[in-house]
Amino acid sequence: MANAEAVVSSEEMDFDAQMLLEKARTATTSIGAATVIVALLEKNGSLHGASVGDCGLRILRRGRIVFATQPQQHYFDCPYQFSSDPGGQSAADAVVFKTDLEQGDMVVLGSDGLFDNLYDQDIESVLSTIGGPDQDSAQRGANALAVLASKHSRDTTYESPYTKEAIQKGFDVPWYKRILGHKLTGGKLDDITVIVAHVVKEKHPSFSDKAIIDPAAPNLQDIGVGISPFSDSPPKDGVEEPFLEKFSQG
Repeated sequence: MANAEAVVSSEEMDFDAQMLLEKARTATTSIGAATVIVALLEKNGSLHGASVGDCGLRILRRGRIVFATQPQQHYFDCPYQFSSDPGGQSAADAVVFKTDLEQGDMVVLGSDGLFDNLYDQDIESVLSTIGGPDQDSAQRGANALAVLASKHSRDTTYESPYTKEAIQKGFDVPWYKRILGHKLTGGKLDDITVIVAHVVKEKHPSFSDKAIIDPAAPNLQDIGVGISPFSDSPPKDGVEEPFLEKFSQG
């Protein structure tokens, strides 16, 4: 992600999220793989993004999720992996998306530790209580989502999105336990990274040489980040913290 940030800071990307991923991948020499998501805000209010694996993005409008990315998996619990290794997934394998933002929208990005432990209605419920839009409320929202996801990840009785999908894919407790009324439950212990951003309009944004903002267009600002590395060991899918380009300072 440091390479992605460096590319955005030093080059004109023309809001091509897939190109951003490929340039970051080319600049990476470290061995390993990770799921990844990037999002770029165009000055007309369009959000461009690309994702490899099971990191995710949600857009809330008037308290309801109106846009959601879909995870990529080879099979259950084995997401696509963005890697510098020729045998891994590249930017060509990314899911590319574009959607228009409106003033008042909220953008949520997270690692799979968030979405494996919270349903979309949970995200809506948590963010309905934070107020805003301002940086403090975005930070409260990110922290609250990370804390709740962590709580659910440790709850062996919680019927999580992760175990629900596992059952749908054919994983369950043995038949003799099902006869006794037992069922597969529990969250997924994992690292949890959350970014929450408000979409606002600024009459007088802070301009820079790299980002000239249309004063009438929506801007992503007041970003809050919640990180909860609660797993006892590094995650097997090596999730990195998502990166969200911020065109103007609040």
